[in-house]
Amino acid sequence: MSNFSSRRQAVLEVMKTMRCHPTADRVYEECRKTIPNISLATVYRNLAFWEQAGVVGRVVGCDNKERYDVELDNHCHVICPECGEVEDMDYPIELKEYLDNYCIDNGFEKFGLSFYKVCDKCSKDNLKQAK
Repeated sequence: MSNFSSRRQAVLEVMKTMRCHPTADRVYEECRKTIPNISLATVYRNLAFWEQAGVVGRVVGCDNKERYDVELDNHCHVICPECGEVEDMDYPIELKEYLDNYCIDNGFEKFGLSFYKVCDKCSKDNLKQAK
């Protein structure tokens, strides 16, 4: 396997294990654990490759940083307005079916809804700072 394809595969494997919608910088940090000499440009290039191939998607958090997602079906996110972390949101199947049908009936390709809530970590940090 060539360096190019092993690096491309490493980026994908990191994405599959990081279910936290990481930024390219976080993917880069994780990739460096197994490929110390990988460059940030290589990570960006391979994320773009996987996105174009339809294997990963992109989400923009409230911090305006692009984050990547291996979950490509229509779904909702919870975004922390303080740290910008993005998580998938569980919601009733009936709502998902309604939104999927609405998209089909109105010619939309897909949907993505974002809800904003301070995450548990930031809430705890805020409590510590208040004391």
